[in-house]
Amino acid sequence: MNPLREPTEDRVLLQIRGLKTWFSTRAGDLRAVDGVDLTIGRGQTVGLVGESGSGKSVTARSIIRLLPTPPGKYVAGTILFNGKDLLTLSGDEMSNVRGSEISMIFQDPMTFLNPVFTAGEQVAEAIRRHQGKSRAEARAMTIDIFRTVGIPNAEQRYDAYPHQLSGGLRQRVMIAIALSSRPALLIADEPTTALDVTIQAQILNLLRDLQSKFGMSILLITHDLGVVAEMCESVAVMYAGKIVEQAPVDALYEDPEHPYTIGLMNAIPRADLPDFPPVAIEGSPPDLVRPPTGCRFQPRCPYARAICVEQEPELRLVAAGHRSACHFAGQGLFRRQTAAPTLETIPS
Repeated sequence: MNPLREPTEDRVLLQIRGLKTWFSTRAGDLRAVDGVDLTIGRGQTVGLVGESGSGKSVTARSIIRLLPTPPGKYVAGTILFNGKDLLTLSGDEMSNVRGSEISMIFQDPMTFLNPVFTAGEQVAEAIRRHQGKSRAEARAMTIDIFRTVGIPNAEQRYDAYPHQLSGGLRQRVMIAIALSSRPALLIADEPTTALDVTIQAQILNLLRDLQSKFGMSILLITHDLGVVAEMCESVAVMYAGKIVEQAPVDALYEDPEHPYTIGLMNAIPRADLPDFPPVAIEGSPPDLVRPPTGCRFQPRCPYARAICVEQEPELRLVAAGHRSACHFAGQGLFRRQTAAPTLETIPS
């Protein structure tokens, strides 16, 4: 088990502290992100995992300030990027950071690619906006980027519209847009969700190769623990707006220290272990307008005791580089059903 090497101060690229992003509703404030701490070092790949509604995507959109305000609002916290608090920047200043220093890949390219412009035009527009290149220069750079991200017949694909491309090619166009300015941080929000297993593996290999080539940091947001095992150095597990466990990837899979993490692992079908059918986590995620007292996972947790209802656990260190927000972490109480998942052991 390798302890997580916390980035030294000069190697920290992004540092989130006490982030609270809520949404105003008729029923009250929905606490989508409610006190998140997260650090990403330069050149590091960090996974952020959890089931739908846990707050992963809201965390990502908070970083690049792509949330509508209202109804969204940043209630508390700081998001330090290269020493600058992104929450204090003006709209114009944030626009300069977004797309040039921080880029994002979204899970559904058809939602974010403009159907009336060709794939090449959309990449070239990003280059012209952030680098001040001429149309001819931007076209040449776009074709070169298309080749870099593995788009075949790059010159012909430049003039193709999004609906004329396969799902895998559309995702590569999204990656090309994100990389057009050589960002220091790439946020990948469920980048392989809608793709089949073969294309998924190609996209993940591409991201790994591009990171090695450009030295960028990656925040990989997913519900898929197999993807995290393939890609990440460290992982944060999110539940009901809070991070409940953080650890190096190997440590998380070998010795999980939160019941929710174990529940996620046990819910994965394993092609190599047919005698261990997946076990769903009982119950439903809580209402984040009126979250439960104490630990937010306690209504669904098989290990819950009175203290879990009465007192909210802190995210504390239980081993080298391993933090858990559970009162009973570090006591050897938890048992996982199977070994760590990988892309090869999860059936398509």
